[in-house]
Amino acid sequence: MNFTIVAELPLGTYRGAGPDGRPEPMPSVVRLHAALLCAAGFGPRAVAVGDGLGPCGADEVALRWLEEHPPDGVVIPPIVVNRGEAVAYRDDGTIKQTRARMTIKKLPNAPDAAVAVAGRFVWSWREPPPQSVRAALTALCADVPYLGTTESPVRLTADTRSVEPTHELDREAEPFASGGEDIEACRPGRTAELMAAHVRRTARPRSEPRAPYGTDEWSTSDVPPREAIEPLRYVPRGEPTAAVPWSRAILIPLSVAIAPRDRVAWAVAAHRALISLIGEGAPPLVTGVYPPGVARPANRLALHLVDSASPIAEGTRSPGTLAILLPGGASAADVDIVERAADRLPSVRGPRGQLARVVGAARGIPGSRFWAPPQGGRLRLWRTEPAAVPDTRGVRAPDWTFGHAALLSLGFVWKAQLPKAQGRGDDYYRHLARTVTESGAAVIQARPVRTTDVGRYVHRVNKDAVVRPYTAWLWLGDLADSTTIAAIGQSRHLGGGLLVPYDVPDGTALGDALPTDGHEVRP
Repeated sequence: MNFTIVAELPLGTYRGAGPDGRPEPMPSVVRLHAALLCAAGFGPRAVAVGDGLGPCGADEVALRWLEEHPPDGVVIPPIVVNRGEAVAYRDDGTIKQTRARMTIKKLPNAPDAAVAVAGRFVWSWREPPPQSVRAALTALCADVPYLGTTESPVRLTADTRSVEPTHELDREAEPFASGGEDIEACRPGRTAELMAAHVRRTARPRSEPRAPYGTDEWSTSDVPPREAIEPLRYVPRGEPTAAVPWSRAILIPLSVAIAPRDRVAWAVAAHRALISLIGEGAPPLVTGVYPPGVARPANRLALHLVDSASPIAEGTRSPGTLAILLPGGASAADVDIVERAADRLPSVRGPRGQLARVVGAARGIPGSRFWAPPQGGRLRLWRTEPAAVPDTRGVRAPDWTFGHAALLSLGFVWKAQLPKAQGRGDDYYRHLARTVTESGAAVIQARPVRTTDVGRYVHRVNKDAVVRPYTAWLWLGDLADSTTIAAIGQSRHLGGGLLVPYDVPDGTALGDALPTDGHEVRP
């Protein structure tokens, strides 16, 4: 017999902000616990405590049970997060000194920031609590008027019906593993922590001499404590965590489509805009500059431009899309820095002064489900768009071709997932390329791009190096499934070598399926 708490939102929207002020995509377990505590301390079940009210003994026991037993599963319905484009200002109640006079500070607020919800949020436990706890939680749920802000009215119910969760608690998840959703839950002591904070906030102030007002004041409101909170990983039910080079993608819709020949330049411009928004102290994940002695990961933050004709699984109606790719294993702190900057990105100014405005809210999708799957009866190949550039000079031998360079680039991207290659120098390159072949990957075709304008394909290169862009058609074998996003080559982190789906009918001879011009990006 299961135990569930179900949240139905009559308005079809959820409004709640996290500690950083950004809209929460869903009410967390911490949010649920706070709502139940509020109902216990101020609702009809509250009892007199000193000069005020507080939870009764039965309700405190029920809330402590919730601290010690996080939900085994949750139901996350389809949601659309609107980060908010309008800005309204409200009085803060503090003084600000201007040149002309003293005024009341006004704080910005996004009145249209909300989450559209198509369904119900559900928290479920495989083992029901004791009867007394179940009765207390059932009664408290009926006294909860809203979750998040007062603009999110809710009907909260608790019972023992069985509900199939969409996500299940993974107690063995590594802190920085990719896949799933991190949901904040309570640790033992959360109820006591909040009750103590309430007592401090409402205690009669000590009699002190009135201090003179300042010419520029700041709010002294207490920040709610967060010591007894921890994030827990809930993974999609029945779906294993994918081991992919870039585990998450942030999609930002743009007002213009970017031609393949300009995508490296635009990616560089977007990268500079992100670093500017982050400011001093941007992490190595973003800058690519690592301290001495720190091992460089196989992949770091990557930026790519995609047009509306590409089969993105969650495509937008915008002409173009900026995809910010986050590698698996990136720290939660670094990911949060990038997400904050992406949310604040207003536009990107690319080559020749052209401006691409951000025309919608940024949203994240798994890197393993970036592309829409191929239609039935079609085989998915991959092509580089725009051209790729070899990562190294390669092996100095007559038999080393652009096909080998492409295999080596695949090896560098999937190095963390492949068996460790042996040797050094040329021996290492040959071994790594052979390891990629043994995984089932193959180069169907690779052709050099004949151009003198190599700056279109690479951002920065040693002055003595030779840049040799090429286009390739690939079969990835066991490296990745048909929906994973990846890029190869020296410029894979800044707009180059993106592997775009190229679907052909089953049974088609590959010689007839590939374009004869090689899809070269011509000057």
